[in-house]
Amino acid sequence: MKILVLPLFQFPTGHLKVAETIKEYISAEYPESDLEIVDFLSYCNDSLEKMVSSIYFSWINTSPSIYRTLYNTIMYSENDRKFKVDFRLFSLYFESKMMQLIEKVNPSLIICSHSFPSSIIGKLKQKGRLMNIPVINIYTDFFINDVWAKKEIEYHLVPHSDAKKTLINEHNIKEDCIFATGIPIKSSFTDPAKKAKNKLKHVLVAGGNNGLYNNGQFIEMMKDIPSVAFTVLCGNNKDLFHQLNALEVSHIHPKGYIENPWELNDIYNEVDAILTKPGGVTISEALHKRLPIFVHNWLPGQEEINLKFLLQEGLVMCVSPDNFLEELQTAISNEEEISALKKRIECYLEKESDPFPDAISYIIEKELSLASVETERVAEGMF
Repeated sequence: MKILVLPLFQFPTGHLKVAETIKEYISAEYPESDLEIVDFLSYCNDSLEKMVSSIYFSWINTSPSIYRTLYNTIMYSENDRKFKVDFRLFSLYFESKMMQLIEKVNPSLIICSHSFPSSIIGKLKQKGRLMNIPVINIYTDFFINDVWAKKEIEYHLVPHSDAKKTLINEHNIKEDCIFATGIPIKSSFTDPAKKAKNKLKHVLVAGGNNGLYNNGQFIEMMKDIPSVAFTVLCGNNKDLFHQLNALEVSHIHPKGYIENPWELNDIYNEVDAILTKPGGVTISEALHKRLPIFVHNWLPGQEEINLKFLLQEGLVMCVSPDNFLEELQTAISNEEEISALKKRIECYLEKESDPFPDAISYIIEKELSLASVETERVAEGMF
């Protein structure tokens, strides 16, 4: 079985992480399958991908209010007055590129981990094309934005049961085509943390790769709280890694880019809480590890909308940017509050009624069976 997985960008995002998770599982369970990940924008035009990535990072860092307005106008509107932009000329270009890619790869199944490729495929299906190729949407945030194709797509893997109800009630999607899997995460993160008793409270600080902590104030705040151990994920942010390493203090442990998910899982198992941004995949990993999650910074657009949902569900705590480490220290020492938070996490995880491995296996087995029946029918017609 040839499977095409479509994120959008080549830089490391949640969409790409989910694509890699899909590959990990399918390659292990269906070794005879041929799975290819293609970041669609790079395939269309590598220079275009770099330009769009650059503009995106520039907007969210220098003009967050503009990006927020655009996102809430074009990508996701919570009311019925949705602003529709006429992208027909652009769409025709991307539709042509999508057809070119699909004719080249000739997949039996397509999986979209980003809304834009899904949207383009939806437009092609509206025109009667690609009707013989089933498509799966795998949603990588805690909400479903307006760009995803919905009615045209055969299968939907959604973050929770409320999202499943949204697709049924607002988009008339058949219930048996929707699976409440949660945001897919690597198998290394699916079991709760096996917490060892530490003398110090231990906090994992994520988001260093995005430059969130490249300031002296954050580093000084960590230095001033020796009663809490900090493991800081610096990713490829070498400046932050070297700054923290140069401190030579025993309670601060910088980590560079971690490629092995089992190594990251070991860190999850050591810590008492995580300080992070509300990105879909990282939050999903932390929830499955049953870790208390603290948020002090978020990007406009999708992370803001994720945060709104997470706060409504009582799954994260916000701490103020000016005093977040001290507030975090107080919160993680409150056993009653942490216990209540963990109970809410357990209740939320029960909304993931269809485990990802079961859902993806069901779809693949169903499509293999349908393909086998079709092959037999064609063979019978030849004689």
